[in-house]
Amino acid sequence: MSERLPELTHFSFAPIVDDNSKVLILGTLPGPESLRLGQYYANPNNQFWKIMHLVFGEEQINPAYNEKVKFLLKGKIALWDVFHSAERVGALDADIKNAVPNDIPGLVKQYPGITRVLLNGKTAEKVYRKHFPAVTIDALYVPSTSPAYAKMPLEDKLNAWSQALTSSFLFFDEFVRKP
Repeated sequence: MSERLPELTHFSFAPIVDDNSKVLILGTLPGPESLRLGQYYANPNNQFWKIMHLVFGEEQINPAYNEKVKFLLKGKIALWDVFHSAERVGALDADIKNAVPNDIPGLVKQYPGITRVLLNGKTAEKVYRKHFPAVTIDALYVPSTSPAYAKMPLEDKLNAWSQALTSSFLFFDEFVRKP
């Protein structure tokens, strides 16, 4: 008989955001590798960083985390999670229990330049729509970049993310994708 491990409490990281941010991307909660390294989307099988770089026409991803953060901020993108804390064993969103939401209304009030939210995966979308109905910013679902959502090919995810980001920045008349 195997014993079930006790749930571990995990906490979200501080948001990556500045006064120039226009799009807020929300995930759920850092997974084990991200927690271990103290970095968003640290699992090498997560496609987040690859998709972000490809959308902006960058083939090479600088492996230094601080350079990835600068890349997002240069692109006017903020990053955070819908959950502040939760209990979870492993990395699956389905295993999240006793979750406490982040103060997303407070963040968008503090950074009024944010006028679009992209929800990275179905769980992020479900939680956002349930807990933050008072946030009136346009919010769009985008397919999860998680390795757990491997049924959608990278090309299809890239197209969906590209369309969501392009439409976000066309709204601001600022999006420039390299050929």
